[in-house]
Amino acid sequence: MPSLDLNLIVVLHALLEERNVTRAGERVGLSQPGTSTALARLRRHFNDPLLERVNGQYVLTPLAQALHNQLGHTLDDLQRLLAAQPRFDPSTAERRFVIQCSDAVLEVLGPRLLASVAQTAPRVSLDFRAMNEAVVSDLLGTLREIDVLVAPRELFSPPEVPNAELYQDRWVCVTWRGNDSVSDRLTREEAARARWVMPFKHQFGASPSDAAMSALGIDRRCAVRVENFAAVGRLVVGTDLLVLSHERLVERHRGHELRELTLPSPLPSLTEVAWWHPVRQLDPGHSWFVDLLTEQAHALQRTPTEPPTAA
Repeated sequence: MPSLDLNLIVVLHALLEERNVTRAGERVGLSQPGTSTALARLRRHFNDPLLERVNGQYVLTPLAQALHNQLGHTLDDLQRLLAAQPRFDPSTAERRFVIQCSDAVLEVLGPRLLASVAQTAPRVSLDFRAMNEAVVSDLLGTLREIDVLVAPRELFSPPEVPNAELYQDRWVCVTWRGNDSVSDRLTREEAARARWVMPFKHQFGASPSDAAMSALGIDRRCAVRVENFAAVGRLVVGTDLLVLSHERLVERHRGHELRELTLPSPLPSLTEVAWWHPVRQLDPGHSWFVDLLTEQAHALQRTPTEPPTAA
């Protein structure tokens, strides 16, 4: 490896972030002379000024800008590597796990997962984050910032990253029980003529349901766009709107407020999968959490209508 004190990398990151020797020194606990000496050593190592004064202020050189774009992730990975421990005790561990998922996953799997964590790891906290465009456009970048992403396998074709299949769901077409504008067996003409509630339309590109409906020759007319799944079943009540939703979300309302419609052809099932960054493979705490998540998801798969219980 290059003969460079790794502590200088921390100083380099502060210098590139602050673009000011004094503030960078305060950030890492060095005096101004000490920070200036570190900057001189870094300049010699990289054979580049890194920071240049332009119009009375420091700007990054092209090399420094390239380093800045990578350095934050590199330091995060290094800290995780050096923080690796041989074992993880959930009964005493104080840790926060960040999970990014749709509100459908949170509604279906969340209660069971929370009940199990509360019983087996009382000092562990969970941070659930909503899905966004970066999940598709920059999967590895997304995985660096969180512990686990739960997303449909059908949503994208990711690079080779660690993953675990959680559970399957089914796309169902539902409408309000009082809507008599469509028959129980939906024809292509009825589907094309109907007004639809469409979650996340255009946000993640063509969803698996969009692609499947297009394959049937059905171009749905979007009347209402929402950025969640959990509310769509309730939104159609009292209207003539149709929606494609997850069966596990609407099953509690089906028969009382909602009527399921048979599509001209069945849609493929939906497989929810947990994904995580390869750098977390060394972390026994992360392995414990993935095992717990998988266990609760598989229990959900076996008993889809059973209320959540702690492991």
